[in-house]
Amino acid sequence: MIALADLWIAVLCGVLVAAITSLILTLPAPFIREPLRRVAPSMRTTILTGLLAAPLATGLLTAALVAVSTHALPFDLVSHHCHIDGAACVSHAPAEETLLLTALGGGSLGTILVWLVLSVFDLASRSHQSRRLLRLASARGDDGVNVLQTSKPIAVSAGLFTSETFISDGLVRSLSKQQLEVIKAHETAHAVRRDGLLRLIGNTLSIGHLPWTLNLLTHELELAQEQACDAEAATAHGAIPTVETLLAVERQKQALGGQTPDVCLAFAAADIEVRVRALLAPRFIATHQSAAVFASGLIASALCLFIASEPVHHTLESFFLPRHH
Repeated sequence: MIALADLWIAVLCGVLVAAITSLILTLPAPFIREPLRRVAPSMRTTILTGLLAAPLATGLLTAALVAVSTHALPFDLVSHHCHIDGAACVSHAPAEETLLLTALGGGSLGTILVWLVLSVFDLASRSHQSRRLLRLASARGDDGVNVLQTSKPIAVSAGLFTSETFISDGLVRSLSKQQLEVIKAHETAHAVRRDGLLRLIGNTLSIGHLPWTLNLLTHELELAQEQACDAEAATAHGAIPTVETLLAVERQKQALGGQTPDVCLAFAAADIEVRVRALLAPRFIATHQSAAVFASGLIASALCLFIASEPVHHTLESFFLPRHH
């Protein structure tokens, strides 16, 4: 049985490691944007989702390592230690004797759980509301695409587990048949890949990031998803028609304005110039090379966490728990 004091120590160790991870990612974040954009979009989506979840993931893993290293269990992942030089090791102090530890540990755990629940509820609710409003403002066509009754240039995919495609009447009337097929292929790719659900997961698990790092990573995730769907559309209809469609929608968007809910996946949403260059002259690193580097990074991170769990555990325990003489 893990003592309550040991649980709070584990929680605080996780919080400390999560904060350190966030700072480590913040410092090089502006400089890794361009190297990341050389990774193929599908693989980059996985990497960016992992980076978004990195503080929470490292914190949870550290907390788990510390929680099972209480010296009261039949196995230990860290060595025994003493808080009194030259004396025998003593038991951990009861939780009742460490009110500060209980308050900090319990408060941290409660804050994290509330954040996760509220984030999931908020994003899921906004996604459902946006989809519902789009349905009310549209008429379903014979091809399964919902046509929005507006002249604004809108083409979005909305939904989490099952997505629907919405195209404005303005685009239907102004674009060629081939361009409409490109848009449908792009938005269908979002539905197949379940990009909306992946974005919700990334945003929910991003607790711990500093605001500017979070904005950078979410923007890059959006770009990677759009490029992956551009590639699917280009495979089906060709790179040149896909580029022409992107530019046509962007020109209308600039001329008339077309805002979409932030929980939807819009056709002309992110970095049109970067997307066009990637379609016309793709220069992505081979996927197997990117996967090998990503896997190596995960292994190195896991090893660092294992090594760091012992000193972090001992330091916090020594700071919070009273010493027995």
